[in-house]
Amino acid sequence: MTRALLALLAVVFLVGTSAASAAVLVDGVVASVGNEPILQSDLVQDAGPVIQNLRSSATSQQQFEIEVDKALRAALDQAIEYQILYQEAEKAGMKVPDDDVEKRMGMIKKQYESSEAFQKALEESGRTMSDFRERIRRQIMAMSFSMGKHREFEKQAVVSESDMAQYYQDHPADFVHPPRVQVRRIFIAAEKDAAARREAKAKLEAVRDELALGSDFAELAKARSQGPEAAEGGLVGWVKKGDLVPELEAALEGLKDGELSAVVETEYGFTMMKVEAREAEGATPYEKASQEIEPILRKKLGDEHYQKWMGGLRKRGNVRVFM
Repeated sequence: MTRALLALLAVVFLVGTSAASAAVLVDGVVASVGNEPILQSDLVQDAGPVIQNLRSSATSQQQFEIEVDKALRAALDQAIEYQILYQEAEKAGMKVPDDDVEKRMGMIKKQYESSEAFQKALEESGRTMSDFRERIRRQIMAMSFSMGKHREFEKQAVVSESDMAQYYQDHPADFVHPPRVQVRRIFIAAEKDAAARREAKAKLEAVRDELALGSDFAELAKARSQGPEAAEGGLVGWVKKGDLVPELEAALEGLKDGELSAVVETEYGFTMMKVEAREAEGATPYEKASQEIEPILRKKLGDEHYQKWMGGLRKRGNVRVFM
């Protein structure tokens, strides 16, 4: 990173120059992927939250500049990767529903104190709402394509029995556990207003009634849960004390294998859990541990394959860095 840019950023974030001034002062092409430029203002915007935190935590100007350098380099690497992935997604004909773009934009807007504050920040960045929407669309395409390739490479990975046995031998501490509970959950998200809370709670209580009539928890989780583990039948996995928020930990107290918790309200919505199994403190035998080791190694191999694939795309993508 150039000393000039770092010195400017020190002024921008320590003295408090406006975002509009920052955009004017630091804008310029720092890299390109094919014919697509990556601007300094893009990096400042992406790394902004990190740099703001550095402003309050840095103990000296020198440390601030070093940490800003790291943050901007990380932002640059991510921007390059996103641009490469976006181009690959476009070649593959990937489309992003407008609803997904609007939902993501809504999440970003909520990080601001008000709609007016968001609009002001957008204006100061020098971008229009249309620019912002297009950037979000491209980011969603890039992330979706990336996740798809990760899943593809993990599925292709070959994990041998000897690999798993060696991992178990090399990581003995990983398989010594405190008392723990294997849990499934069905989660319904809810906004903080009272009407949304009542609606979400009613939905989950209706699911509980279906379970009382003999429906399968895992199947209902796949169909109704809004949690990230819904596709796996709501399987959260093994949890120990401190892994869950206090409300959920309290709801699991005293439940036996196969029993359901009450419908529990948390900051994010409503949750109902099922205890699959309980284990006392001890070491997990290899036969059980292998079920945990296999996805760990599969992910590791998938990540390695993904990095090689990205490296190849970088070479073929005519990536140029001008810093």
